[in-house]
Amino acid sequence: MELKILKLLAFRSDVNWNWYNLDRAMAMRNMEGIGNVAQLVRGLSEAGLVDVIPRAPAGMDHYKVSERGHQLLQELEHQNLPHVDTPDWVP
Repeated sequence: MELKILKLLAFRSDVNWNWYNLDRAMAMRNMEGIGNVAQLVRGLSEAGLVDVIPRAPAGMDHYKVSERGHQLLQELEHQNLPHVDTPDWVP
């Protein structure tokens, strides 16, 4: 589930992702984890894969894939592992 979130954040880097619009995007794609976005992103942040950028008002922080997160996605893409295939909604 976290990997799909990471891919979504990377795929739409033009979006100022926060918990609300990430949760909505996940719902539109029928992804698991809806309602737990902040907790899931916190885990990605603690792993160094996502940067959390504080914004006002409180609780509307923005998320973006870190350099380490981009490196991980590139490594997984080159390995061509079946369990990390790009979701259908990514062109």
